[in-house]
Amino acid sequence: MRIIGGRLRGKKLEWVSDNLTRPTTDRVKENIFNILANSFNFENASVLDLFAGTGQMGLECESRGSKEVIYNEIRAELREKMALNGVKSGVFGLDFDVFLHKFGTKKFDIVFLDPPYQRSDFAISAVKTICENKMLKPNGIIVVESEIGDLDFENLGFNLVVDKRKYGRANIYFVHIMN
Repeated sequence: MRIIGGRLRGKKLEWVSDNLTRPTTDRVKENIFNILANSFNFENASVLDLFAGTGQMGLECESRGSKEVIYNEIRAELREKMALNGVKSGVFGLDFDVFLHKFGTKKFDIVFLDPPYQRSDFAISAVKTICENKMLKPNGIIVVESEIGDLDFENLGFNLVVDKRKYGRANIYFVHIMN
């Protein structure tokens, strides 16, 4: 696992090898960032990595010049790996729902959601709360990674556009909120 773009390109990242952790592969990450680069300037972006794991998605944004990256990861051993990977600030260890309610007035350009695969309901709940709290800036995007290939974001009661891509067992959803 490594940083694939920006000023930190090539930096190897520490991670936890267990059956609860499945880092996003470099191939999937590269595809995600290629898609995002078509519509986002990472410089000065405000980013939330909600189920941060080892922090690789947020670090990719920092490497590309994002001005603010906030990481949230409930598992202490993963937060320790974030520190080894160079994350120095903006790290929280809250349950995702508690985090979203505590920081409900904060606005982001990009939100990454990569909940534990066995808890895809976390992704639906997080997207709903982000929409309710209006946590995305205009033209903001939520990027969801899930093993589940049929997450139903369209029945949340919001005007959403969802672009889904499949890479092996990873399903990536790009969720846009239409005004």
